[in-house]
Amino acid sequence: MFVAGVDGYREGWVGFCVELPSKVTTVEAIDLCGWLGRRPEGLVAMGIDVPIGLLDGARACDRAARKILGQPRGSSVFSPPCRSAIRSKTYAEACEANYSGVGRKISRQAWGIAKKIREVDDVMMAEAQTWAFEVHPEVCFWALSGCCPMRHGKKTADGRAERLLLIRSIFSDIDVHLAQRPQHVGIDDVLDAAAAAWTALRHSEGRAKQVCNPETDPLGLMATIWY
Repeated sequence: MFVAGVDGYREGWVGFCVELPSKVTTVEAIDLCGWLGRRPEGLVAMGIDVPIGLLDGARACDRAARKILGQPRGSSVFSPPCRSAIRSKTYAEACEANYSGVGRKISRQAWGIAKKIREVDDVMMAEAQTWAFEVHPEVCFWALSGCCPMRHGKKTADGRAERLLLIRSIFSDIDVHLAQRPQHVGIDDVLDAAAAAWTALRHSEGRAKQVCNPETDPLGLMATIWY
């Protein structure tokens, strides 16, 4: 049995897997959509850093996550596009579709991961959310640090150092994984996936929490963020 934390990177998805009960860890590029379509044998829980559950309006979980993190870390939590916008071919089309659907345009940041959101949205089923669920790494790090947001941005040297220190306290072989990470996978991608795996581990033990009560989108998917 194992749990996994998943983060997107330029070429695909990276998975931080934790065997149970040994807690031995591995890092690899994974076929996330394949995993969601056909749950791997022994996979108990999987936290994914991507919005799941798309509403025709703002999501309560995003507002709650921003409140938890405060500023400046709260700015890393953005409202995802509506379902019609993530299927647009250009940023301009996506802005128009989102404005038509929810009365606002989308940020460049949101458009930058629209493809990732669409990949998951195309295969996610409501019943899968009992074991595959949305996380936000900054919320995971907040919880891991005793409900204190990170002081520095994750792309900075200080930001990597403070996040690495936290992950190292849970997964002692993280330095090996960083040194041997898959091609094109960044250091922050591995750290984010590890934070998601920590939440998946908590979920498997019945200790994970949600930032607020979940909402249900038009397809029956829950919109919520776990930590």
